[in-house]
Amino acid sequence: MILSAQGISKSYGERVVLHDCSLRVEAGQCSLIRGPSGGGKSTFLRILALLEPANSGSVIHGDRSCDVSRVQKDSPYPFLTLVFQQLFLWPNLSLGQNLSIVLTGRPNNPAPRSAQGLLERFDIARLLDRFPHECSLGERQRLAIARSLLSSARFLLLDEPSSALDRANLSILVEELKAATQQDRGVLIVTHDERGFSGIVDQSFELENGQLRKQ
Repeated sequence: MILSAQGISKSYGERVVLHDCSLRVEAGQCSLIRGPSGGGKSTFLRILALLEPANSGSVIHGDRSCDVSRVQKDSPYPFLTLVFQQLFLWPNLSLGQNLSIVLTGRPNNPAPRSAQGLLERFDIARLLDRFPHECSLGERQRLAIARSLLSSARFLLLDEPSSALDRANLSILVEELKAATQQDRGVLIVTHDERGFSGIVDQSFELENGQLRKQ
């Protein structure tokens, strides 16, 4: 099972954001893209997830060749899930409901029992009755990450997943991502600061000035 992109280019008017960018992520592998803020990393993730069109190139989800010239109506889930830097939790739902609506399809269904251990490791099991505005940024980020880990997605795309995590929670995240790859799931991390991830990364790329280069 693979997630791949070939020759992706993207411009906003005269500004070139991505130029002929290619990568291949295999199930069971952790890949990392680093680069400066505003360098196109999030745009590349959104194109991989079929949430933003590209000017040219191709994206492959497993054995499916995807049209990247336009936003797709069909969700890429459960092939992949994307944890946005903005997190995108429903503000009118509690953390528990934000979890359940993704995992069970209904906000008021109880979260699966299998979720309890991960929620406790991330120290958010006690917060499920709170609403997002009642939680810190780090707590909200841990919920969004836990939700992706608990999903059935084969590939996990994470946009700046350590931006609001302290050292202890970063260590927990790294261990959970390592376990995900051992379960034959693919992981793609984009970050401007790769510290902490080096022990689990199988391949890394640098995205700068629109160019994606393997390191």
